[in-house]
Amino acid sequence: MILTDDNFVTIVEAVKQGRGIYENIRKAIHFLIATNIGEIVTIFMGLLLGMSSPLLAIQLLWVNLVTDSFPAIALGLEPEDKNIMNRKPRDARKGIFSDGLWGKIIVEGTMLGMLTLLVYSIGNKLYGLEIARTMAFVTLGLIEMVHSFNIRTEESIFKTGLFKNKYLCMAFLAGLVMQVRNSIYSSS
Repeated sequence: MILTDDNFVTIVEAVKQGRGIYENIRKAIHFLIATNIGEIVTIFMGLLLGMSSPLLAIQLLWVNLVTDSFPAIALGLEPEDKNIMNRKPRDARKGIFSDGLWGKIIVEGTMLGMLTLLVYSIGNKLYGLEIARTMAFVTLGLIEMVHSFNIRTEESIFKTGLFKNKYLCMAFLAGLVMQVRNSIYSSS
């Protein structure tokens, strides 16, 4: 750490920013790995269960580009919690996945994938393969974007403020518009 002055307030502010940056990196990694596990579960479990591929390759690329990238970037720009300096310093020997993060990621990713598979199988039974794929595509994209709000904090989103991160709100709205627009064109 290089400080340009010897003011104690500068040191405190540098520690605060460092903690905020670490938390944002952790949130972005949490989100990206959980959503990718959701995509893997959707495809892998669908094929294991003898279904046709629930998503096409182009749909997976779209989901990774639009509904994964924009929210992950926005999570990296999350403002730090106001009580971040009240926390104890983290143990430097602990990794980024410590304190149960791997477990959360696996559970969340599995839930995303299973919900998408459920929607796909209902759509396949009622409407046929093409509509089922579109339903799975829309479901996966939307639940991933909604999930980005879950990653923001351990507390209730309503307690911390739903619109606190304007970049996440913009990423959600842009992703929603692009996802719905693309879904309309892919199903026709």
